[in-house]
Amino acid sequence: MPEYDFKHVQEAGWFAFVAVAVVVLEALIQFNPDTITDYQAWGIAIGAGAVRAAAGTLLAAFTKPG
Repeated sequence: MPEYDFKHVQEAGWFAFVAVAVVVLEALIQFNPDTITDYQAWGIAIGAGAVRAAAGTLLAAFTKPG
């Protein structure tokens, strides 16, 4: 079986991209304009969730032993 050459930066980038995509897609799926009273706060919350998800995956990827 061939050995896989793990590239930390590229793999971590994909991890972060997928984490952000999940947050944004989940927000879009549950989007209901009738329940949102402040779009600025909604956008900030989605952005903060995306940053938190990306940071968590990057932290996990870069602190992985080995």
